[in-house]
Amino acid sequence: MTIRVGIVGTGGISRAHQRAYTQVGGFEIVAVCDIIKSKANEAADRWGVPRKHVFTSYNKMLEMDEIDTVSVCTYNQGHRRPAVAALNAGKHVFCEKPMAATLPDATAMVRAAKASGKILQIGIHSTFNPRLQFAKKVIDSGLLGDIYYSESTGGSRRRNPGRTFIYKKTAGAGAIVDVGVYNMHDSLYAMGYPKPVRVSAITEDYISQQDPQFKGIMDVEEFGVAWVRFDNGSVMVFKISWVVHQDSLGPSFCLGKEAGISLNGPVIYADAYTNDLKKLVKSEGLTAEANPPEGMTTIKFSGFPEIDVWQAQITAFREAVKADAPSPILPEGVLLTNVIMDGIFRSHAAGKEVAVRVPEI
Repeated sequence: MTIRVGIVGTGGISRAHQRAYTQVGGFEIVAVCDIIKSKANEAADRWGVPRKHVFTSYNKMLEMDEIDTVSVCTYNQGHRRPAVAALNAGKHVFCEKPMAATLPDATAMVRAAKASGKILQIGIHSTFNPRLQFAKKVIDSGLLGDIYYSESTGGSRRRNPGRTFIYKKTAGAGAIVDVGVYNMHDSLYAMGYPKPVRVSAITEDYISQQDPQFKGIMDVEEFGVAWVRFDNGSVMVFKISWVVHQDSLGPSFCLGKEAGISLNGPVIYADAYTNDLKKLVKSEGLTAEANPPEGMTTIKFSGFPEIDVWQAQITAFREAVKADAPSPILPEGVLLTNVIMDGIFRSHAAGKEVAVRVPEI
């Protein structure tokens, strides 16, 4: 079965999608759409798509019976409409992260996926890292006990991407939706998608506004931090930056009543290297080093396969489409990132903690 793909948006990220489709195999790009006809033509020529299947209207493209799936590669503010239209047209959708720039847009996308019964997968490739997958298995096994506190951290010291990323009209927001969605989602995913109920946050753009190329032009945040309360009583501190006076904002980790885990390793901090953990390590084909071997210990792991996470996410998408299975990354789970991000921006504007609510789907 060859899965036939239509690509909406021919900017830089579309090349990553096309490259992954080619590397993984089992896909054929059969149509291209961009509001700028010349860019659509260039992409079509590059990918071997006939000019008769080049469009400036995604609605026209979606009339093609030959299309099975659609890649949405527009800027963030342009995700909702083509994604919803594709799902309503009976096509599966692979949408670049974030799901959407706003909570209403993300909600509409998830509702369309549920109503259509088609796959909506968001391109959060970091979720397919074998180290994170193992950390999730540790948490799901109950070896940490109930998680009462976590930190979700990412970003860089000086990496403002510029271009369409720095304007609300195209990106919706800055570092939080651009790179923060990775570590935010991965933490939520590892913890089983707890539902957020309250958010207290700040966002800033101090350092970029000192740079002549961004000053007075950029209208999104370079830095964000939030205190997120969940309905199970646990708390997550979220931190992200494009630009900050610090080499690192720290690791991502979860603290449980029985043990703790750093998601970046992963590394487990426990009172003992239990037999249950030993069995899990063996079943995963990993090697563990507990120091000290008895009593309160720090456990590090090795033997993880080195994979291309881009290829891994597209492979998972392919297999889900072929099997008519659920999305490998549940859109209802990714929606929680939009719930939190919406809370972050409302909290910053209000200067206080705000309530958040997960929409009914």
